[in-house]
Amino acid sequence: MTFISIIIALIVLLVLITVHEFGHYVAGKIFGFKINEFSIGFGPKLYQKVNKKTGEVFSVRWLPLGGYCAFEGEDEDNPSKDAFNNKAPWRRLIVLVSGVLFNFIFGIITAAIFLMVNGYGQPCISVFSPNNPNAETGKLQKGDIITHINGKSIEVYRSMTDITNKIKAGEDITIRVKRSVNGKTEIVDVEGVEKFTNAYAYFYVANTYAVENAVYHADKTAYSVDEFQDAVMSVVPIMSGDTYKDFRNDGLFYKKNADGTFSLYDAKELSNLAGITLVEPGATSIGIVFYNAHARYGFFESIFKAFPFCFYICGLILSALGGIFTGSTALSELGGTVTAISQIAEITRISFSSFLLMLPMLAMNLALFNILPIPALDGAHCVFVLIEWIFRKPVPRKIENWINNIGLIVLLGLVVFLDVYHFFIL
Repeated sequence: MTFISIIIALIVLLVLITVHEFGHYVAGKIFGFKINEFSIGFGPKLYQKVNKKTGEVFSVRWLPLGGYCAFEGEDEDNPSKDAFNNKAPWRRLIVLVSGVLFNFIFGIITAAIFLMVNGYGQPCISVFSPNNPNAETGKLQKGDIITHINGKSIEVYRSMTDITNKIKAGEDITIRVKRSVNGKTEIVDVEGVEKFTNAYAYFYVANTYAVENAVYHADKTAYSVDEFQDAVMSVVPIMSGDTYKDFRNDGLFYKKNADGTFSLYDAKELSNLAGITLVEPGATSIGIVFYNAHARYGFFESIFKAFPFCFYICGLILSALGGIFTGSTALSELGGTVTAISQIAEITRISFSSFLLMLPMLAMNLALFNILPIPALDGAHCVFVLIEWIFRKPVPRKIENWINNIGLIVLLGLVVFLDVYHFFIL
């Protein structure tokens, strides 16, 4: 993690928060709310400009970890007709959810840019599992690029696994593939493909891109991706009690050291590098190992596909949030502001493509988090407005402020705890 990557991470976080607050600002201006200040950052002011006509203050503050749009009479009763709490409930609700809406729009825009620049992957068959009935002549073939399964297209937001997980073992499947025939690419519908139960345990390589020029034979020549996949699948898992042992290096795989010498890979190091994964007997699949063949969306198609892609991201986030309560999301997977900055910085260093993918994911994260009905967040403010709208009487402002202040303290405490846990306990 470099100083430049940390600065980029801070800028990204600040842009996302500024977009959110700008959503509140735009909606507030449209509906005639009195706005006292729009601030980028917290703490002492570095710069400020006052609009002499409206009295609005635009400020930049020294701590780049947030921002706010301060409305007149937002936290108290105020006689002004343009004060926040004197506006109609439906107007306040629109202003409150506009921050989330702007984050979502930002996510759509950045998702479209990611899809145009990076495209997506279509599974290309590289290896079949042992005794695979789908490897028969006339069915699936090595080199086939899968584009559809049972009429559903493989997309950036809908992987092959997403589709096949919903298919029962024993069901016949129709798979559309792009296949090279006599040097020409043809579209072929392969019928009678079976989702079957694996009888054997075997290893396969998930991160094929990491193998090239990184793993060597005993004679110091580099493995090709196909050679490495075949060699990994030749390592037969053995039982240890009721479970299979982790992947081991049976003297097959070498690495080149900085001084030009060669040495055996540590099995765990190689497994992490190549994403070597175990399939145990009893698992159901169509029994293929694949790598992602690059496919690209056009300009208008990227914009169109950005919507389901962002909804797909939201689904993953909501699943992770639900996992906090069910236990499927570990505490180690959570983090506070400092953790977020460090992870953004790390992703920034990986590749430009990873950076572009991170932007819509962060935007959707911020949008969903803020709409949760947690005190101090936009979602809780919406709940108080809805209560006032339904019962024609607001919750006493002091009680509302107490609830939100306590919620803010709890949130800040949780953020600090998660950062401490992530950096000093894990």
